[in-house]
Amino acid sequence: MKSVIRFSMKNAVAIFILILMLVGGGIYSIQQMKMEKYPQVDIPYFHISINYPGASPEQVMQDIGYPLEAQLSNIKGVVNLYTGANPSSFNATLAFSMTTKMDEAEKAARDAVSKFKLPETAQAPQFMKEQVEDPGIYTVAVYGGTQETVQKVVEETLKPSIRAIQGIDAINIQGIHTKQVLIRLLPNALKANNLTLDQIRQLILANNLSIPIGDLKTTDQTLPIRVNNTLQTIDGVKNIPLMALVNNQPKTLKLSDVADIAYDTNDQGITRINGEPAVTLSVAPKGGEDAVKIAKAAKEKVAEAKLPAGIKTAVLLDRSTEIEKSVYGMLREVILGAIMAVFVTLLFLRNLRSTLIAVISIPLSMLASVIVLNKLGYTLNMMTLAGIAVAIGRVVDDSIVVIENVFRRVRSAETRDGVLVETATREVSTAITSSTITTVAVFLPLAFVPGIVGKFFVPLAWTIVISLLFSLLVAVTVVPLMSRLFLLRLKHTEPRENGLQRVYRRALGGALRHRWLTLTLAVILLVSTIGLIAPGLGFNFLPAEKTLKFNVNISMPIGTVVTKTEKVSAKVEQLLKEHPEVELITASIGNERAYVNFSIKDAAADTTALAKQLREQFKHVTDARDITLVGISGGVNVGSEFQLVINGPNVDTIKQAAEQITASLRDVPNLTEVRSSAEGEKPEISIDFNNQKLAANGLTPATVAMSLHSMVDGTTITKSPIDGTTTDIVLSMKIEPNATIETLKDQKIATPMGSQVALQDIGTVQIVKNPTNISRLDQAEYLNVNGTITDNNTGKVTSAAEKKIKELKLPDGVTWNSQGASKELNNGFINMGIALLISIFLVYMVMLIAFSDWKLPLVILVAIPFSLIGALLGLFTVHEPIGMPALIGVLMLCGIVVTNAIVLLDRVKTNIKNGMLKNQALLEAGATRIRPILMTAIATIGALLPLAISTDGGLISRALAVVVIGGLSTSTLLTLIIVPVLFSLVTRDKRSAKQLQTTQQVA
Repeated sequence: MKSVIRFSMKNAVAIFILILMLVGGGIYSIQQMKMEKYPQVDIPYFHISINYPGASPEQVMQDIGYPLEAQLSNIKGVVNLYTGANPSSFNATLAFSMTTKMDEAEKAARDAVSKFKLPETAQAPQFMKEQVEDPGIYTVAVYGGTQETVQKVVEETLKPSIRAIQGIDAINIQGIHTKQVLIRLLPNALKANNLTLDQIRQLILANNLSIPIGDLKTTDQTLPIRVNNTLQTIDGVKNIPLMALVNNQPKTLKLSDVADIAYDTNDQGITRINGEPAVTLSVAPKGGEDAVKIAKAAKEKVAEAKLPAGIKTAVLLDRSTEIEKSVYGMLREVILGAIMAVFVTLLFLRNLRSTLIAVISIPLSMLASVIVLNKLGYTLNMMTLAGIAVAIGRVVDDSIVVIENVFRRVRSAETRDGVLVETATREVSTAITSSTITTVAVFLPLAFVPGIVGKFFVPLAWTIVISLLFSLLVAVTVVPLMSRLFLLRLKHTEPRENGLQRVYRRALGGALRHRWLTLTLAVILLVSTIGLIAPGLGFNFLPAEKTLKFNVNISMPIGTVVTKTEKVSAKVEQLLKEHPEVELITASIGNERAYVNFSIKDAAADTTALAKQLREQFKHVTDARDITLVGISGGVNVGSEFQLVINGPNVDTIKQAAEQITASLRDVPNLTEVRSSAEGEKPEISIDFNNQKLAANGLTPATVAMSLHSMVDGTTITKSPIDGTTTDIVLSMKIEPNATIETLKDQKIATPMGSQVALQDIGTVQIVKNPTNISRLDQAEYLNVNGTITDNNTGKVTSAAEKKIKELKLPDGVTWNSQGASKELNNGFINMGIALLISIFLVYMVMLIAFSDWKLPLVILVAIPFSLIGALLGLFTVHEPIGMPALIGVLMLCGIVVTNAIVLLDRVKTNIKNGMLKNQALLEAGATRIRPILMTAIATIGALLPLAISTDGGLISRALAVVVIGGLSTSTLLTLIIVPVLFSLVTRDKRSAKQLQTTQQVA
C-alpha cells in the first residue's frame, strides 16, 4: 500500500487523467446498460403442456403421460419430474439442477417431445421456461365495438405493425374467436332420408374442390386446366345438393334440409373489459433484449394506429413505465443518499475543501463499478441499483478515515508538506485496507449462495464488492493527492479534546471500571430484544411493493358450463364497479373458472382496507365454489403460493391424508382457496366395446371412436374461402341441450358393409366418475395441497400451516414436504444463514492475518451480535417482517461493525506498541477515533435514510435500510463501549522495565 500511496503523490497528472477516464467510461457504460426491473435469473424449471381435446385424465396419461414421462426422465440434469393430467390436457414440469444451462435443457426437452408420436387429435405441444416474472412487458386491450371489428383491428392493424419491432419473441393474443362454418347434422333428418354422416362428408368434399386437370395444347400456347368449385359463401354451403334414396326412390335435397348451418365461432371463452367484448395483445421480448425500448416502441405503434370510430384501447400492462419508475426512483434515492453523506461529512469536518475531497470517492467508486458491471453483462435493475445504494454509505468510509486523519495531523502540525500527508495516510492505510477486505469478505459469499434465491442476489453482491474495492483504491490514491493540493494551507490549531471526546472518555472510563456489569447489561438487552421482538416479526422472501393491481380467481363446481360461470363473473364485476377507486376491470371466462383483474387508481388511500371489504362482499356471491382475491404487487410474487406434496404407500392412503390436511388448513388465517388435487370427481360417459360384436359388423374400436368424435365434437373436413377468408368447415352431429345418455346409446354408426348399427349394440355405454386430475412425481403418483397466502408475512402463515399439519395423526407411511414458494423460502433462509457463517469465518481469517493475533478478531466478532438490537427494533418500528433484504442488512451491519472495531483497535494496538498501558491506550484511541467512527456511521445512516422513508425506492430498500439504520444506531454506541471492554478483559499489560521507565520519564 505504501508504494501505491507514494505513486499517487508523485504522479498527479496521471491520476487526474485516470479520473477523467473513469468518469467518461462510467457515463458511457450507464448509457449502454439496458434497463430491466429484475436481473435475469436462470430458474431451473421447464414446463411442457399438451392439449388433448375430449380426453379424460386417465386417457391423457395412457396415451401421452406414461410413455412420455419415461423419455423425459432420461434427460441429463433432471432432478425431479412432475407430470399431471387434467381433462383434455397433459402438463409436465422438469426440475433441473442449478448448474444446468437452461438453453441446453430446453433443447433436450423439445427433442424428447418431438421424437414422441402424439395422438392424432392432440394439439401441438407448448413449451415455457420458468421466469422471475411474467415475460410480457406490454399488454393492450382493444374494445368498444363488435367482436368482429375488434378482432379485425388487432389481427390486421396492430399485430403486423408491432411484429415489425426488433427483439420481440412472441405476441400473444387473447379473446380471438375464429369463425368457422359449423355444420350440425340433424339425426332425425338423416334417418328419414337414409343418409349417414360419412355420406354427407363425401358430398361436401365433392362440392368444394380446386384441382388441376392437365394442360391443353393449342397451336401457339399451352393452357393449364383447373376445376375450381370452392364454396364462396355461407349460402353456397347451405345449398350444396344432396342425393338420397328414400323408399327406393331418388330424392334431391339441399344440405340445409338435413343440417343446421352457421357461420360462427365454436369458442366458448369470453374476454371483456369494463363489460364490453375485448381482445388483448401482449408483447414478450427475447431474452437479453431491452424490454423498456421494446415496450415504448409497441406503445408508439398503438398510438399511431388508425382505429375505426368507437374503438378504444386501454393499456393493461406497461413494464417500461414500471421499470423506469423503479429504476429512476432508486437512482433518486442513490443521489439523495450521496447528498446526505456529503452533508454529514461537512457537519463533522466543518471544512468545505476537506468535505469535497472525502466524498469524491462516491462518484468515482460508483462510475468505476458501473464500467466493470457493464463489462460483466449486468443491467440497470433493482438489484444492481440497490447494491449501489447500499454501497454509497460504505464507500465514503475509507475516504473519511483518511481525510479525517490527514485533516487532524495537518491542522496541528507546524511543518506541512507532502510527506506529512503521505505519513498520515499510511497511519490508517492498514486499518482501512483490513476493514474494506473484511467487508468484502462479508458480501462475497452472497455471490455464491446456491438456489434461486442466491442467483437473484448475485448482482447486488458483486456491485457492493466491486464498489468497495474501488473505494479503497480511491482512498489511498486520489484522497491523499487532493489533500496535498488543497489542505496544506489549513489554519494551525493546537490539538485539544472537544466536548464529545470528553463525554466519551468519561463514559468509557466508567465502563472499563465496571466491565462485567457493562457486559451483563448489554447481553440482557440483546437477549430481551431477540426474545420479545423477533418472534412477532414473522418471515417472508421479499417485501411486497404497493399493491395497485388485483386478481380475482373464481372457481366453479366441476362441470359448470361457461354461461353459468359468466353470470357469477358478472356479479363480481358489478361489485367492483361500485367502488370508484377501481378501474380497468378485465375478465377472462371459461367453463369452470373465471379470472377478473382490476387496477386501483394511484389516489386510492388504503388498498388493504379495500381488499378486506371486497373479500367480505365476495362471500355473498352464490353459486361459486371459491372466490379468491390476491394482490399483485410490483415485486416478485414468490411468496403468495402455498404448496405441499403428499406421498404414501398407495393412492387411497395419500387421498385420506390429503383430506385431513386440507380440512385442517382451512382454519389457518390468511390462507385461502385451500384445495387438494384429489378433490372432486367428474362424471363422464364410458364406452366399453364388445370385440366380437365389433368384428361382426366390420368395425374396430379406433374407427368407432373417430366416428363418435366427428359426431360429438366435430371434425374439420375441409377449408373454403368464405367471404374472402380461408375458413374451416366443421362437420358434427347436432345434439340437443336436453340430450341424455339414451340419445348417445341410440346413435347409429356406419359400417363398411353400408349398414348402420346402434352404439349400444356394439358395447356398453354408462356414466362413471373419474378423478379430475392425476399428479405424478418421478413416475409415482402423489397428491398436491395448494393454497393462496393473502398476507405479506408469508413466513408466519407458512409456519402456522405446517404447525397444523404436524398436529395431525396421518396414516402410516405418509410423508409430506413443502414445494414452490414455501420450499424456496426455507432453502433461501438456510443458504443465507450458511453464507453468513462463511462470511464470519472469512472475516476472522482476514483479521487474523491483519492483526497477527487470534484474540483481537474474536473480540471484534463478539461485538457483531449486539447490532441485532437496533436491527430488530428498526423492523418492529416499521412493521416489516424478517426477509432476505433484512438478512442482507445484517450482512452489511457485520461489515460496518467490523470496520469501526478495526479502526479503533488498530489505534489501540499502536498505542500499546508505543508504550501505553492497556486502559490508557483504549481511552486515547477512543477519544481519537470517535469522530471518524461516528462520521462513517452517521454518513451511512444518512445515505440510507432516503431509502427507509421512500415508498417507491425498490423492493429491498425499506427493510434493508431500517435494519442498517437501526443496527448502526445501537451498534456504533455499543461498539465504542463493548469492544474496549472485551479487549480489556482478554488482554493484559505486558511492558518491559525500559518501557515503564520511559513512561515514567514522560509523565
